[in-house]
Amino acid sequence: MQLSDRARRTLETAVHALLSDERLESQPEIVRLAAVILLAKAPAESSKIRIRYRDLAGWLGCSVSYVGHTVLPALKKALIVTSKPHRGADGRPEAVDLDLTPLREAREAGTSSPLASLTQKNLATLLRLCEAVTCPGWSPRDRPETPAGFMADRRGFRASTDRLTMVLLVLNARSNGRVRLVPGRVAGGFGRVDATVARLLGYEVVDAVAVVDRLVGMGHVEFEGDAEARSRLRVPAVAEARVRLRRRGRPAPEEETAELVEGDTDTCSNCRAGARDEEEPAESLDGAWWTQQGFDDLLGDQGESAFGDQDALPAALSQINEGFTDGSADESSARPHPSHALVADHSENCAGGESCFSGSAVSGCGQLREGACAREDQIAQPEGHQAPAGSSGGPLRGEKRHSRPVSARRGVAGPVFRGPVAVPEDLHQALMPVTWLWSGLGRASTSGWLAQKVREELVRLAGIVGPQSASSALAGRLQRRLDRQGIHPVRDLVGWLLRTGLPQAQGCWSRTCDDGTRMDTGGPCPSCECLIGDRRGLRQAAAAAVAARYPRATPEELRPLYEQELRERFEQQAAYDVGRREQALAERAAWDGAVAEQRAQFAQQKAARAAAPCRQCGKPGACGYCPVCALGDSTRRLVGQAVDLVLALKADFGDAEAFGDLEAQVERDSWKVVQDVGAEAASAPELRAWAQYDRARQLLDQRHGRALRALRFSAVADEEADRVQSMAQIGPWSTEEEVLIVERRVGETRSRVAQTLIKEYLADLAWFRDQTQPRPAVRPWAERLAELVDRPLDADIHQPQLAASGRREAVSVA
Repeated sequence: MQLSDRARRTLETAVHALLSDERLESQPEIVRLAAVILLAKAPAESSKIRIRYRDLAGWLGCSVSYVGHTVLPALKKALIVTSKPHRGADGRPEAVDLDLTPLREAREAGTSSPLASLTQKNLATLLRLCEAVTCPGWSPRDRPETPAGFMADRRGFRASTDRLTMVLLVLNARSNGRVRLVPGRVAGGFGRVDATVARLLGYEVVDAVAVVDRLVGMGHVEFEGDAEARSRLRVPAVAEARVRLRRRGRPAPEEETAELVEGDTDTCSNCRAGARDEEEPAESLDGAWWTQQGFDDLLGDQGESAFGDQDALPAALSQINEGFTDGSADESSARPHPSHALVADHSENCAGGESCFSGSAVSGCGQLREGACAREDQIAQPEGHQAPAGSSGGPLRGEKRHSRPVSARRGVAGPVFRGPVAVPEDLHQALMPVTWLWSGLGRASTSGWLAQKVREELVRLAGIVGPQSASSALAGRLQRRLDRQGIHPVRDLVGWLLRTGLPQAQGCWSRTCDDGTRMDTGGPCPSCECLIGDRRGLRQAAAAAVAARYPRATPEELRPLYEQELRERFEQQAAYDVGRREQALAERAAWDGAVAEQRAQFAQQKAARAAAPCRQCGKPGACGYCPVCALGDSTRRLVGQAVDLVLALKADFGDAEAFGDLEAQVERDSWKVVQDVGAEAASAPELRAWAQYDRARQLLDQRHGRALRALRFSAVADEEADRVQSMAQIGPWSTEEEVLIVERRVGETRSRVAQTLIKEYLADLAWFRDQTQPRPAVRPWAERLAELVDRPLDADIHQPQLAASGRREAVSVA
């Protein structure tokens, strides 16, 4: 992790160029971390990387199934990689070949891109740096061991965010471990460290606070100076690498080495090995890129180790070797060795002699004094349990206390079981952000009651965003509320869910708005942004007005003036809004009154039309058209159509006199059939009109059916049917189903030809009548205009327009 400024600048630029790719900007942190790892493992002459799911899961700090079902599909969907399974001799997939698309595109475009300028030494340096941070570690048989990174024990929820942050912080740190912070103004309540991490991850500053606090809590970063100011950040691992590098430059004294190694039987074996390695003098490699031990030799001699990934055509896959054949985790991976405090000697009385961390304990001074020295105060051990030698029955400091078995305490209402509870199966997705808090409820009854509250909220959200998006919308809300907590933990999950987590916080009028975020799309709410923009504009206008009015005032003098101006402008805006709402209410009331008046007019007109007599027979209250006259008109129209159908098929259009005689005869016969309704129907005018209408309709249907049957077997229909049958090529080899299909198509063709012939015959009849019937004489325009001179315009123009506009308004109101 000790790089020259040029090397660090080159790697930092390349990593940020990869993460700033538009295909990676919207991806989760685990996908972005995977892209960085694949870039570090890419060879110098190609963009293809071969890796196992298990190896990639170790680099990312997640499970193998999560890599196969989430990480790689997300990379492929975002067009970051293209994959191809690599199969062994037995045909089973052993690994996957991934082609890093941004790296390949950068190299194809030229050397102007930071990714294209990476050489083999650059990629090897980046891989070694990622190994020091997030490598899971490997110890294959008969091959060099790859130690685990200091973030190897960080796994599970948000582990990828912490690992990616540490990689970026190490790239952004100086050789002494201090992180270079971003310049400029920082929002109130936050430190420059939070702004730096937010800039690196592309987060909001409030979201970066939780990331920094987690890393500080794990001890991977630390604040310098005032921790509350959060103004300086230091990476201890980088600083320790610098110390180790300086120690390697000079041999350690023999007496110090002997004091460290000899007689130190209680220290960790890995720590002793690390101490011996640090004190052994080593040759330092000085150059523009590296200040580490024999790195060029490692590149040339250790092609089978993790550095072999930098070879263009490696002889064997790195991270994929015989060490994994047995499938044993103990043999196929190195045991991560976490940092811990120095192991101290212990005696029978106390952990460190007469003066212990908790105070000096005197023999025989009671259980509490003894527990303060060598034990922690604990529950009584069951009978038959033998404590280790030199102890009084309690665990030593640093040992895990035996978990108390879940017991049942009986109350008035029966047994009440206490212990960890699991999240219900149907709520896993919705409660994913608080899954680690759910087990602290302690009671199954509390879990069931709270789960019912969550289900009620899911039902409400399903009515807003749909059943498919309800769970993800609630999970996003809980995640936002947890991030808003910052460094303050959630102590009471029930109260936090009921008061903070589950209620929807609408920032505007929209039902889909929650904390300024749309629940249906996940993007920012436009209405909330509009409101925020209005308020910001009001504040900026007030500040500009005060600055222009008092150009020489100091900031202390301007602040009360600015607040006064802002208050006045806000009151003016509020008064304007009140007036606008009152005006809108008045306009709405006037509109409602106009609508009510128009509806009353329409009701009067409808009543007047209902009371109007029939235009033909003069029957009162017939709405201008009585049923008898309406049925009579319909009957005459049907009889006319039936007569035209007969004339179109049988009349000779060349003889006008014969055509007239045939028309009169067919019309008499048709009316004779229609009027023959019987004595029962003739008793009432309404029944007689209805019976005649029904017989006219039956007569038209009967004649139309006869015409279709006659024309289906006409010469024209036969020609079309023969053409269709010849196109089908039916022969002895055809199946019965094919024959039926052809027959059905032939019948459809005949019916279509018959319908077309009827339409043509009726068109010929209409043309003949138009040519033979006398046309009315056309009056000259002088006579017509003379009649229109004395007619008033109001009755012909204005009133019809007003009536038409009234009808349009009535339609719009309705």
